[in-house]
Amino acid sequence: MKHPYLILAIILMVTLLLIFDRLELKDRRMRDGSAIKDPADGSLPEDKVANDKLIVVEGMNEDQIKGIIRDFCGWHNREMLQLIPVVTKMTDQLFAITFPYDVSFDIFCFLISYLNYPKGYTRRFHTMGWATTRLADMWMTEENAGKQVLLFVPDRETAYDRVFMTTADQTTYQLGFAEEAAQLLQYPDMSYRMPLFTAHDLAGRETIVVSFNGR
Repeated sequence: MKHPYLILAIILMVTLLLIFDRLELKDRRMRDGSAIKDPADGSLPEDKVANDKLIVVEGMNEDQIKGIIRDFCGWHNREMLQLIPVVTKMTDQLFAITFPYDVSFDIFCFLISYLNYPKGYTRRFHTMGWATTRLADMWMTEENAGKQVLLFVPDRETAYDRVFMTTADQTTYQLGFAEEAAQLLQYPDMSYRMPLFTAHDLAGRETIVVSFNGR
């Protein structure tokens, strides 16, 4: 081998870049409140964070949604607590998911995508989400921040690595998970519509106990 030290230097540089990238992401989530303060005794955090993030899932039963969310939380809460979803049962196959301690916008989008096409299933489940964007959120610019948005996966979509976002003023973007910038689309697959449920609709409904630590 002609240049062993050069190869070792390249491997070391790539490793350091990956470490710095992970640390930067963790720091950003801590600064914007996306990482939830993990209580030392394993109980729920004391303080809730006001937000309007909502996911509605149709077509799966209670056991299915509990298992799917358990798996997703197990992956994303492994190193630090990032999401504590609350699942409310609307009907036997219709569920609303809220986030009383908030969750970062990117993980929120990842969950919407995953609920449409969860691992281990050969069929899709129809899932949509609603939120108000912030400038600090991933993919957001001054043009699309501070707006109420609808997030969805079109029926034609098979890539599993992006979601689509339509703002309340009917502007649609493609949010690629491997891309930092949102892609503006001319022909939206879905127009913005109001959330299917409000906080009043969820009040008094049965809450499904789901694991957010992957166990």
